[in-house]
Amino acid sequence: MRLGWIQIVQVNQTMPGFHRTVREMSVLQRERGVMLDPGRGQFTDYKGEALTGKLQWGLVLFPQADLSEKLRKYGALEDSEMTQLAAILHTDLHQLKKEWNQESTPHFWTAGAHQPVHLTDAQIERLRNLHLQGVGIYPMMTRYLQGYTGMQWMGYLAEQPGSSKGQPGHQDEVKQPFAMKSGAAGLERTLEPLLMGIGPTLVSRMVSGGGEIIPEIQPHVIAPANSHYPLRVETTVDADLQRGLEQLTEEAELEEGAVVVLDAANADVRAMISRPFYQPQHVDPKQSAWRNRAVQGAVPGSIFKIVTAAAALEYHAVSNGEEFHCGGEYGKYGLSCWKEHGHGNLNLAQGFAESCNIVFAETARRLSMKQLEQTADRLGLARPVGWEGKQMAGMPVLRHFDHEDHGRVRTATVSSDDEGAKIQTAIGQRDVLVTPLQAANLIVTLLHDGKVSAPRLVERIRYADGGTMLEMPLHDSPSTAGQIAPATAHKLLSWMNKVVREGTGKSLQHARWHLAGKSGTAQVQKNGQKRNHQWFIGYGPIEHPKYAVAVLVQNVSPDSRHQATAIFGKVMDYLAESS
Repeated sequence: MRLGWIQIVQVNQTMPGFHRTVREMSVLQRERGVMLDPGRGQFTDYKGEALTGKLQWGLVLFPQADLSEKLRKYGALEDSEMTQLAAILHTDLHQLKKEWNQESTPHFWTAGAHQPVHLTDAQIERLRNLHLQGVGIYPMMTRYLQGYTGMQWMGYLAEQPGSSKGQPGHQDEVKQPFAMKSGAAGLERTLEPLLMGIGPTLVSRMVSGGGEIIPEIQPHVIAPANSHYPLRVETTVDADLQRGLEQLTEEAELEEGAVVVLDAANADVRAMISRPFYQPQHVDPKQSAWRNRAVQGAVPGSIFKIVTAAAALEYHAVSNGEEFHCGGEYGKYGLSCWKEHGHGNLNLAQGFAESCNIVFAETARRLSMKQLEQTADRLGLARPVGWEGKQMAGMPVLRHFDHEDHGRVRTATVSSDDEGAKIQTAIGQRDVLVTPLQAANLIVTLLHDGKVSAPRLVERIRYADGGTMLEMPLHDSPSTAGQIAPATAHKLLSWMNKVVREGTGKSLQHARWHLAGKSGTAQVQKNGQKRNHQWFIGYGPIEHPKYAVAVLVQNVSPDSRHQATAIFGKVMDYLAESS
């Protein structure tokens, strides 16, 4: 009576907890499927070029009950076709048989690797001429488009414990333990609730009770019936610039560091490169390459003199025309100037252009630690500046930059009355940390009369059918202490121009654009050895600024040439050629 009731009455009713009827579920119980597309949202650059998601062809192996027994049963003909298949796949018969039945569920051919093998056009043509049961050529969604890359801001995916449970969609309807991955870093992580989608696209085959494919029944595709998904994330990045500058850093032999390129008009990220590169398909969390150095704090050295100079102007610590004497040695706190015999007499503008430590040590003595901290805050340092929104798309906080460091001016243990610490801080040493993103945004701040912008990585998120799901408008990142005066910003920009015309950036005078900026060298230690961080931050062209750029070269030998200045020049030349 119970079976009769199920077969007559309940057969067309939806099963509790599922989207399908008893009749449909009974069919699905006899199917075995493979995932073609996890249904995850994709990324594009600001012009619409795909940054993730490419359809490529792969070979699906549907397990046979006993492949060896079947070959003996059907004889040489099928064995011959198996040999042909192995030749087409550039493998041997033993490896093919081994992988074919190593799992009890359908799977893509991997040739013993971690990722499915992508078939060439020639392989596809030859495979279609074979009539071997239990194999099929299907399109699969490959998420990442390249091998090693400097786009750590995008992040990577990783299998999370229990990630296949509680997911929307239908991955459990066909008997296949799909390993659903979720964002582990970068935008993949911060946008995870939006990117996860509503379920995968599957291809399935009907099987017998013994698990063998029923060849008379054709395979069919199961996909979410919702035209809104998967979502598409439109980033602010220019894919051509990103790729070109990644290649530039490779040719420049930049081993550790970062390059950040912001649109001078609105602080949008046009390119963000972190070195060393990482491979999003194969990430070892114990290694550091996947971390985005563009949002990690590093000792800034003399680029922090922009803050000290701004504080001197804001608090009138230095008189107009006042000169300082640099003899090469300061005489205390172990401080000396980079120029062995000194610069002689310099005013603050000249000291800025020559990056003279003695001038800035004397200037720092007239400022308080609090004044330095407040000025840094007004310029967008020692705090996160990346775009974030509250209560958006069901998320309490939506951030664009994963694991963005705050940076800092000093630690809590440093007394504000410690003159030596204050002087070291004023020249960007001691406990000061600045991220390359903050450094590039500092230039945009000066170009905008002291108003601090919040750099974006994402402009909007669209539905699959093109409709807008979420806009992320431009906004500022103001300080509670207000902002610096426009006159201060203008003077600092003119001094940065002087750096290139007369000071430490003179090698940039032959660039395609007229440039302005500030160099920096910070003394650090790595594994007990003395090393240097090199910086150059600036903008161009001076007449109509288009880009603000920060270059950080980390952990180089103290006697090496200033690689950061040279790379800055090459980056700006590339931007000029691309404009």
